[in-house]
Amino acid sequence: MTHLYSRGIEYALRCLQLMAQNPAIPRTVVELCEEAQLPEHFTRKMLQPLVRAGYLKSNRGPGGGFLFAVPPEKITLKNVVEGIEGKTRKKYCLLGGSAPALLDKRWTEIWDLSEQLLVKTTVADLIKGWDGTDRIQSESTNSVTTIQALEDKEAPDEEKGRRYLPRN
Repeated sequence: MTHLYSRGIEYALRCLQLMAQNPAIPRTVVELCEEAQLPEHFTRKMLQPLVRAGYLKSNRGPGGGFLFAVPPEKITLKNVVEGIEGKTRKKYCLLGGSAPALLDKRWTEIWDLSEQLLVKTTVADLIKGWDGTDRIQSESTNSVTTIQALEDKEAPDEEKGRRYLPRN
């Protein structure tokens, strides 16, 4: 299945999450990459567009590193994605355009839901945790979708809740 977001977005979000824990303390790319176990060279390239977009400041020399130029509470995940990938995101077609109409319609709903989450979620929210119980009003169907409720229907009682799998 097509990924909604690039690996670079994931790396940037992991760094921003670490930075948001102590937003007043500058963090070097080396520190962030060691803590998050990320490749340094590529991660550096993902943070530079956020500096150019005005969300981060980069200071060189002793005591330097990356700092938030805007409070993490005011930076949405959509800001981060657009800062790295550009203003327009391509809406990928599931199965390369050969998906049946119903499957493609569901994929469009998933895409729209992800866009809503990007707008509503801030970098500061990344350190608070999220249990999946946030309700999101779907504009296309005027129905309320709860991600946690969908998981609970499928999972046995002892496996309910948010599960995170390591990326390969």
